[in-house]
Amino acid sequence: MATSEAPELIGLAQRTLRDLRLRVAGASGGGPDALREAGYAGATSLFDAFETWLSDQGSDRAEDLPIDEFSSRAAEFFQRAGWGRVSFKSLHDALAVIDIEDCWESQLHGQGETGCHLTTGTLSGFLGCLADYPVGVMEIDCGTSAHTRCRFLAGNADMLEHAYERLSRGEEWETIGAGEF
Repeated sequence: MATSEAPELIGLAQRTLRDLRLRVAGASGGGPDALREAGYAGATSLFDAFETWLSDQGSDRAEDLPIDEFSSRAAEFFQRAGWGRVSFKSLHDALAVIDIEDCWESQLHGQGETGCHLTTGTLSGFLGCLADYPVGVMEIDCGTSAHTRCRFLAGNADMLEHAYERLSRGEEWETIGAGEF
């Protein structure tokens, strides 16, 4: 929910985030989980900033936007915030697909490190602000591997579990959800 107060955001140098990520990810005791939880914890403030930005642009609240307009506005907001070129789309009305070209987090990875854990948690919390159920997010491609972009699937727990099972069997992500939910 948007508030009339300024969102709780602060700008940090990418080098600061890179160092923090490397230290947390390398720490014993679940570094990637800690990064996802930290991303999730800050997501409401990011969503509030998005709502404020929408208002400043003369737009409706996020929950009132048609899906195509929401996708376009969210992509612009995230790109202006330095996340990379972001796109949101629906996968057979069962899952959301979020692609991030030049993902800020994958650019901060150390040697041999993969996974955009802060981004995963943040997207989960951000999209959860719109849904009437907990939204899970799973990264299926990372820009540090053979891909030039990071790709995430978002949906409820049952949808993501089903998607994970299908992906684990080697199925293509594009087929998941077609006529199944």
